[in-house]
Amino acid sequence: MNDSTAWDSLTRELDLWAAEGRTATFWWRDDDATAPTPALSTLRACTATAGIPIALAVIPACATLELADELRDWPNATVLQHGLSHTNHETPPAKKNELGGARPAQHVIADLVTGWSLLAPFNPLPVLVPPWNRISPDLIGRLPGLGYKGLSTFTPRARPHPAPGLLQINTHVDIIDWHGGGVFAGASAAITATVRHLSARRSGAADADEPTGLLTHHLVHDAECQRFLERFTTATSLHPATRWLDARAIFESVP
Repeated sequence: MNDSTAWDSLTRELDLWAAEGRTATFWWRDDDATAPTPALSTLRACTATAGIPIALAVIPACATLELADELRDWPNATVLQHGLSHTNHETPPAKKNELGGARPAQHVIADLVTGWSLLAPFNPLPVLVPPWNRISPDLIGRLPGLGYKGLSTFTPRARPHPAPGLLQINTHVDIIDWHGGGVFAGASAAITATVRHLSARRSGAADADEPTGLLTHHLVHDAECQRFLERFTTATSLHPATRWLDARAIFESVP
């Protein structure tokens, strides 16, 4: 599918939502924030132009006070906890995982507690974003006892509440091709993923109440990524059937 055809397919899908009198909800999560950078400034400008809120998954052990200062002046940005240090503790050929089963659970929990304390200057939401979007299933049930109200990984969620008192809201559209060298996946690939999730929600093949999540990593964005994000956020913001959600409003709804 070429880019022009892909953009047309997004419009058609959103038109179907409108024809059914439904609202296609979106949210935006950007991972690996640690410090103010030109790339972060570019991301901020993009969200401001589109008037879209964003959730920043901040790496606690690497986060600077300068970043905390900048985020205080960024009203539509919300901070989520991105593990502790984004360190892989698995041994190949196992996939990278900071919160996996390679270490005793008490060590992983201690890391999370430390990470949460380090984020105090950031006024974060009690939402965990596991590095590499991976977490030991055994650990998920313990998150509410640690004070977490939310969990966010990648791909459509299996259920809204993987543990009592814990809301899972995932992302579904990663604009980076990690297997292809960590470069822009291309407009066609990103839009295809968007339409796939929207269509599955509309048809009942995926949870209709889970907003379609855009996943970005500002530190590796290039000019093509930026052009895509500008067009994507404009196209979705202007369509009458869409609404971009604020992470704080989503996760603070959990009792």
